[in-house]
Amino acid sequence: MTDCPSGADPKTCGADPKACSGCEPGHHHPEESGDKELTRTLKQIRHKILVMSGKGGVGKSSVAVSLALSLARRGYKVGLMDVDLHGPNVLRMLGLKDPLDLMHAQFRLPPDLFDTLRVISIEVLMKNREMAVIWRGPLKHQLIRQFLTEVVWGPLDYLVIDAPPGTGDEPMSVAQTIPEAHAVIVTTPQEISLADVRKSINFCQKINLDMLGLVENMSGYRCPHCGEAVPLFKSGGAEKTAQAAKVPFLGALPFDPKVVEAADQGELIQLPEADSPFFQALRPIVDYLLEVLSPTASRREPGVLKFALPLDDGKLAAKFSQAQHFAFFTVKDRAIVDRETIPTPPHEPGGIPEILDDLGVTHVVAAGLGDKAQGLIQHKGIQVIPGNPQEAPETLVQNYLKDNPAPARQCAAP
Repeated sequence: MTDCPSGADPKTCGADPKACSGCEPGHHHPEESGDKELTRTLKQIRHKILVMSGKGGVGKSSVAVSLALSLARRGYKVGLMDVDLHGPNVLRMLGLKDPLDLMHAQFRLPPDLFDTLRVISIEVLMKNREMAVIWRGPLKHQLIRQFLTEVVWGPLDYLVIDAPPGTGDEPMSVAQTIPEAHAVIVTTPQEISLADVRKSINFCQKINLDMLGLVENMSGYRCPHCGEAVPLFKSGGAEKTAQAAKVPFLGALPFDPKVVEAADQGELIQLPEADSPFFQALRPIVDYLLEVLSPTASRREPGVLKFALPLDDGKLAAKFSQAQHFAFFTVKDRAIVDRETIPTPPHEPGGIPEILDDLGVTHVVAAGLGDKAQGLIQHKGIQVIPGNPQEAPETLVQNYLKDNPAPARQCAAP
């Protein structure tokens, strides 16, 4: 590998090697050497949600942080990545300081969140949090890649990414680096905000970034004394904008002084969701996102089971790593209707669970499978079943079906 002939720092000469002025074949870019690490990281993350807005001041970071907290409290493993590099606020909202383990994005968190939430922000790298970050696009792009490749996130159900307002370098870098990301766009009912959100929608359409929908924040204020909802701005603007753009309208979130105060004090983690109108309004939005992003929705057919068995010399492999082939059994109405055998895919970290998930596998029957491998497979929503290598593969599947009968149907008659 050679240095850049143009004299630029290889780390910052450009997000796209082909766009680097003066570059020759063989010039080393961090993007080239980090592609494998990036691919491995993204394979371990089921869903990536980019929270963005057309303009500042709409409460985008509050929505991103609250969404991550809500998902983590439901037991999902969640990463929260703050790429608002010029105005990072995530750590301050959560009151996080002095990470115990920067490599794993692990802070001192309450017990109910310690195992389910990981957080990273440029602020952890700044000695003075009041210092301005004066960077151009290539440095921003590189830092976003480093957040993904150099932090050991581990298997995640959701990665929530808080982007800065507008359609600049950071959201573009996220879209280029994570092409399977989904966007949630935050706005307020004000027309000036809606005008900018239409630009965000156009941005997503032009770069083929999938949009989960629009969220209207600060939609109103509920009086704590009488309970009456008072609109702070005109109402219904975001819903009309979503309809016009043929984008889902996810819901409206009220202005909640408790959330504002808790975020300002760095105590958003301590705020009970049951006491907050904001978090209560966020709940159906989270329900909808969980349903839309169901990992089994597109790959698995309802009522159909697909079993995968690692084989060695035609029998269940004594160790998963010894498998020469995989046998697949498709089951409909409790009967095996199809069998297929393929060579074992390359043993790359997270590779086989990803392939099994893509093939629509619902159950893996295996012997000698370690806890880590089981965790990676179960992370894909695939059930792991212990099997006896002495029994024929088809017998193992039939025994499971016999020991786990289908649920009895309820009579529909009155």
